[in-house]
Amino acid sequence: MITREQIFRALQTVAVPLILAVVARQLFPDKVEQTPPSLYLPLLADIGFVPRPLPVTYRTDISQLGSYQRVSVLQNATGSPDVTAVLLNWSRFPNVLLIASLLCGPWLDNTVAQVYIWNNHPRMLSYEDLKNTGCPRSKVRIHNAPANQLFQGRFLACAQADTSYCFIQDDDYLIRPEIIQTLRARIAEPDAAPAIHLLPSHEHLSTTLRETHVRSPGASHLSDIHTSSAWLGYGAMVRRYEAQRFLSLMRYLNAADDEMKMADNFFTILSNRVPEVWFDQGFELGGGEPFTVGSEGDERNRNYTIRAAQYLESLTHCGRASCDSSRTIAEQERPRPPYVDLDRSYIPSHGVHAVCCGSACVFETNIRLVPDGMSQVATIATDILTLEHRNTEVLGEDGKSNYLRHPPSNAVDLKADTVFRSFAHATEGDMISLDALTDIGDAREWTAIELVWLVNSATEDILQSCTFGWSSDNVTWHDAAHNPICYDSAREATVDDEQVLLRECSVQMLVGSSALHLRATGRYFRAQLKEDRTERWVVAEVWLRGL
Repeated sequence: MITREQIFRALQTVAVPLILAVVARQLFPDKVEQTPPSLYLPLLADIGFVPRPLPVTYRTDISQLGSYQRVSVLQNATGSPDVTAVLLNWSRFPNVLLIASLLCGPWLDNTVAQVYIWNNHPRMLSYEDLKNTGCPRSKVRIHNAPANQLFQGRFLACAQADTSYCFIQDDDYLIRPEIIQTLRARIAEPDAAPAIHLLPSHEHLSTTLRETHVRSPGASHLSDIHTSSAWLGYGAMVRRYEAQRFLSLMRYLNAADDEMKMADNFFTILSNRVPEVWFDQGFELGGGEPFTVGSEGDERNRNYTIRAAQYLESLTHCGRASCDSSRTIAEQERPRPPYVDLDRSYIPSHGVHAVCCGSACVFETNIRLVPDGMSQVATIATDILTLEHRNTEVLGEDGKSNYLRHPPSNAVDLKADTVFRSFAHATEGDMISLDALTDIGDAREWTAIELVWLVNSATEDILQSCTFGWSSDNVTWHDAAHNPICYDSAREATVDDEQVLLRECSVQMLVGSSALHLRATGRYFRAQLKEDRTERWVVAEVWLRGL
């Protein structure tokens, strides 16, 4: 039988070490990770890359709008971060420090879980090199590659990530925090593309002109071809499993070392999906030694684009890197390779997207940016560059200039002097919408919500011929009861080298009242044209404001 004395001695044996441990912890507490403050925050603030109050009007001395604010829901969101930011380093390490400082800022704490720096430079990096970026040691992961692995490094890094999503960018571009939040919000939706690419207008145009569709001859082929090319370095949100499946495909193809290094040229083409590309709001940093530049870089990219198209032809034909022409397809095994979409169905998208600056939102429109007569049909995938050349001629110099100088991103860039202009006159059914990414009621209770436009006088007339509506799901739409009310603004824009006076037009979309139990809700807000017009759309800014 256990005595009371034995129980007491047993308790002493356990308790004494515990008491000593508590005392020791009080006298010598564990070191808490101390992260030095970022030295780059003042610079980020100077160039407008930290959250700040945004204008609600471009009119002057309008006291009744003093209580209004821009509608931006995601900046107030909370949640566990699930994005790994992947950054390649080669010859622009000062840029890497600035980018890392932005990615580790408190404004992305609910989005970016880790910053993964893939170092292709011979000089080894450690956390000590990044300690003044404001990044905690626990948030930074560095891989010092044994040799310059070029672009495959970003896919290897993403495949190794602990998160479901990867945000990928080069070291010569700066992407605003609210844009990264926007990409994260959209890619997590059930019907979202597995990758979303940000592109400046000249690269967006190239992707558009290269879109290629090849109809298969029949049952002898596994699939039709639907593809184009798009870069990742300007900023791309990618599902981790896409990077893993892509690397699996490249190994399945037994791709050569140089092809692995030029992985960007293969990523979108081999997916057999037309990539989802958005007009960006990028901020070019420059510096260092660019890898792809000049005629040599252009020729290299053309060569690898054709190689990717050749692979895709074989993959959609027989499921292999190359097909044996001496045997019928019935005599060959028909494996289904990873990553390549072999679904014969294809639903074309007529929408164009631009990511907003300042507020977290997406500008969407079906307004044509190119003329009729553009060709997207080819007999073989390797005609992809031929299509681009042919479509460039159809577009013409004036059309190209309009695409590059007046893209949709100009309508949501916080710059009143830049405009989005349509290729041709406004047409019945033209639509412009803003996606707030989640219900506006998630941010706060609103008394009123307005959709606001900064436009020239001709587009003011177009707006008077539009219907306005809001939706929570982009399927069921509710009409707004009010028409646009327009006033002179203090701003001008340059269109065709001429200064154009701008008018500010607002449409009351929603009214809320707690007393009447009316809650202002909605996610999508749009204008849709009811009739053909002779004028072209010219939109300097469009935004949501609320009270």
